[in-house]
Amino acid sequence: MADLRDQTIGFRLRREWPAYVYLLPTILVLLFLNAYPVAYTIYISLTDFGTGGKGSLLSYHYIGLTNYVYALTTGWSTTLALVENSFFWAAGSVVLFLLIGLALATVLNQEIRGKTVYRTVILLPWAMPAFITILVWSNMWGYEYGLINGILHSVGIAPVDWLQHTDTAWAALFVTNVWLSFPFYTVVFVATMQAIPKDLYEAASIDGASGFSQFFRITLPFLRPTIIFVGLMGFLFTFNNFYPIYLITSGGPGISTQIFITESYNQAFGSLGATPAFSTAALYSVIDFVIIIAITVVVIWRTDLTRNWLK
Repeated sequence: MADLRDQTIGFRLRREWPAYVYLLPTILVLLFLNAYPVAYTIYISLTDFGTGGKGSLLSYHYIGLTNYVYALTTGWSTTLALVENSFFWAAGSVVLFLLIGLALATVLNQEIRGKTVYRTVILLPWAMPAFITILVWSNMWGYEYGLINGILHSVGIAPVDWLQHTDTAWAALFVTNVWLSFPFYTVVFVATMQAIPKDLYEAASIDGASGFSQFFRITLPFLRPTIIFVGLMGFLFTFNNFYPIYLITSGGPGISTQIFITESYNQAFGSLGATPAFSTAALYSVIDFVIIIAITVVVIWRTDLTRNWLK
């Protein structure tokens, strides 16, 4: 009997259709919970829902691509800033996650005394609720009473107004985000390294390969699928990681650290007493969604990440 993995998808669907019938209720629920909100958001972005004089919260009208034309013409500077900030935030964070996680995993994968204790301690930042951790870091970056400036003052360095300058605000965000995320990447890389056959390293040592050579010729090739997967997932998550930016910089100074998700929130709920611009919030959400889908498709197409999914 032929292996089902070697048969076409159409044949397998015809053969296994009862299973899909049983799954149909779950599929319909998932479509409702996922597809409907996306479709409704796209529709709202094509209306004047809650945009001041153009449409009230109770009465709004379909206006086609007017909002998109505005975002790509008159509002292009804001849209471009959101694109640049979102990519910078996601790409910069993922690079730091991968480098720090890989470095720590390499150390923890060695035969060192107290390795179990170190692995446990590394998990502590991940065990704390992210919301509370971000609030703590937000206070630490404070100008007058923040711990960071207190340390600088103790060594004779003038305090820095971290959140009032673009460069230092980004530095504060990246450091906070790395603290929140590096335990996950470290644990994933350690687990992958543990699965690499030890015989390969022993053979390489006998052949005279240095530790540096073993890392690049054995460890990294085995880690490549893991790096691609966690890198992609980390990028997609960070691209829409709302809390660090909202709680620490609120997108400031100006909109220099604003990303799509925080701007969408501000348009819909951020201005107390002002008319919510739900259509503008939906517009930025749709643009954000399209960018994420495009990145995902390109990464999957250019790698073998899904090579065996449909076999």
